Amino acid sequence: MRGKMLGSARFDEHLVTVSDSKSIAAEQYRVLRSRIEHFSREKGFRTFMITSPVVGEGKSMTTANLALCMAQMKERRVALVDCDLRRPTLHRLLGIRMKEGLVDVLEERVPLEAALIPIEHPLLSSGSLSFLAAGSTQVAASEWLASAKMKKLIASLAERFDTVLFDAPPILPLADSAVLGARVDGTILVLRAGKTSTETLDLAMQSIDLQNWVGVVLNGVDFERSSHYSAVYSSYQKTYSAQATEDRGHSDD
Repeated sequence: MRGKMLGSARFDEHLVTVSDSKSIAAEQYRVLRSRIEHFSREKGFRTFMITSPVVGEGKSMTTANLALCMAQMKERRVALVDCDLRRPTLHRLLGIRMKEGLVDVLEERVPLEAALIPIEHPLLSSGSLSFLAAGSTQVAASEWLASAKMKKLIASLAERFDTVLFDAPPILPLADSAVLGARVDGTILVLRAGKTSTETLDLAMQSIDLQNWVGVVLNGVDFERSSHYSAVYSSYQKTYSAQATEDRGHSDD
């Protein structure tokens, strides 16, 4: 299947940035895209990790939607990488039978060029989105993500693509995301309304490198209660943005 055209009929229906591009949900991904574009212009960010405090908060769906949304921009080259090596999901959302991928590239069984899968859709320009699956099952995920080969791979992708999105494992209780977060330019945290407790969020935030903090995505909002979640979101944005600024100030001393 590597390198073949992938029809949109195989995409998961919840990939709203292509299945329902005029919806409110799709518009919110465009808002998130604008925020990432700001960081790219102002700070030169190219590589972004998307993670969540725990399993079940929609980080993989968010990452896939964001990648498809960004790839719709004119003359934009985007790479989508599945780094959730213990529970890879992106290949299923994109309707791809996973074969070679990230682990195989790191183990030098397959060259990067051969492992990258072009994703094609009427809303995307040819070559605008490439996907690197997780590849072979790998138990020692944190060791691979912390390896010198992974650092080299991230640099190679950053040279080749305008934006690289890494779907990372949940922060708790594993070390995988903390390891990867230290290697990328920016980190985005995905939460689910009604699921993520403030205690869990606090624990997760303590594990994130605030030097490269980008922001929070809140999934599953009940719009009848949206003012409540908006207030919570705003509070955390202000708190951790201020903390990140303070940390940067200390690091400059």
